[in-house]
Amino acid sequence: MERELAHWVERLRERAEAEGLSFPPVAFQEVGPEEMAMLAAYGGFPRRYPHWRWGSAYLHYRETYRYGLARIYELVVNTVPVQAYLLRGNPLLAQKLVVAHVYAHADFFQNNLAFKPIPKDMLAEMAHHAAYVERAMERHGARSVEEFLDLALSLENLIDPHAPYIQRPAQKEEEAPKRLPVRPYLDPYVNPPPAFPQEAEEGASPEPPPPRPPRAPPGLLARPAPLAPPPLLSPPPPPVPKGAEGGASPGPLPPRPTRDILGFLARHAPLAPWQKGILEIVREESLYFAPQAATKILNEGWATYWHTRLLLPLLTPEEALEFAEMQANLLAPHGLNPYRLGYHLLMEVEERWDKGRFGPEYEALPLGERLRYERPTGEGRKKLFQVRTVYTDLNFLEEFLTPEFALRRGLFALEDLPRFAEAKKALLFRLTNLGYPIVELVDANYQNRGELLLAHAYEGVELDLRKTRAVLENLHRLWGRPVHLKTVVGGKETLLSAGA
Repeated sequence: MERELAHWVERLRERAEAEGLSFPPVAFQEVGPEEMAMLAAYGGFPRRYPHWRWGSAYLHYRETYRYGLARIYELVVNTVPVQAYLLRGNPLLAQKLVVAHVYAHADFFQNNLAFKPIPKDMLAEMAHHAAYVERAMERHGARSVEEFLDLALSLENLIDPHAPYIQRPAQKEEEAPKRLPVRPYLDPYVNPPPAFPQEAEEGASPEPPPPRPPRAPPGLLARPAPLAPPPLLSPPPPPVPKGAEGGASPGPLPPRPTRDILGFLARHAPLAPWQKGILEIVREESLYFAPQAATKILNEGWATYWHTRLLLPLLTPEEALEFAEMQANLLAPHGLNPYRLGYHLLMEVEERWDKGRFGPEYEALPLGERLRYERPTGEGRKKLFQVRTVYTDLNFLEEFLTPEFALRRGLFALEDLPRFAEAKKALLFRLTNLGYPIVELVDANYQNRGELLLAHAYEGVELDLRKTRAVLENLHRLWGRPVHLKTVVGGKETLLSAGA
């Protein structure tokens, strides 16, 4: 890193801390376009498991840069220390802007509650996952492993984004009955074991899955004996639950409906250990990236707000003019620009709380009076830090994307306001569950036949039937028995099935 840039890295760090931002150490590194394209394809990590998906993404990023269609100025990885990559060859002003932007991202990663349970050692974990998959390829064949990876990655969104936050109390073990004092020769008859091992197994209800499965797949460090993978297209059927043969109904599995379908399959599907390990890897990485998807607008808005506040007072008039041009390009109104929407919403929040535009008195006013209302309080900065800490995109937009904001920012004209509520509802729906339909696993022993029953939370938007049938087929390949999904098609409740 050049000496002048290193100077600005330190200077902007000091200024960010003086403004109240808090973050772990940040390691900056300049990389060329080719390496930046590779890092972007890997999600910001220098190493991932081998798969054609990364190669396809790499070619996309490389070619868009080569033909001047897009440029990646920086990549920030939520680890400790935070890893930040800058594009080598950018002008110094662009690098200074990016450095200030990175410090704000680092502050957001450390302080937003959505990132609290997310592991900070993912650089090592990603390398660990890569080694595990490479070892599986050596033992079971690259083609078999890559085909299974295709299958697993097609289901990577069947997770519960809230799983890392759920903590259920551990179930208390029942106390063993007290032994009766008798003569030794009578003890086996008076104080027998509660059940012979086989009897205990048959009579017990399946245990509920643990609240948080281990992040590392089982057996990653140990060298397991080579196992022949089951046929991918026709895996062995899962065993019928004990007691089902005689018509009895065992304890429910899962014990409660769950959105963590990928985690359930990793624990219960009839797969080889290496295949279950890959499912755990895909699930863990999906959970790692989920908070970033859930806070894209707020995170980028926060970073844009702060790089403006940190850098602009330090610029010369000539640099300020160039900065304004860069800012205009960044905040251009094209599609759903998270930088633009997040930045303007945060500016709106700061202005509202500085001018006292909140509370029951303000909310009771008609729209016209709200636009003119002003009771200065100076609480704007305090409110911003609160928003950074406790909000995600969904509740951020739900609360602060208001008709007043739309009018002040020119998003809607006064005569178009009746369409505002509809547009906002569509946007919030787009952000719910990271943009994917909500599907739960209801029963893993549907009709007492060891089949899966899923349920779609229908909210007025029907599923894409082509994609849905493909997902059901892939679930069937993993589970080995028919898979069913309750949903709504053409306004009627419908049961879609695969393998039936």
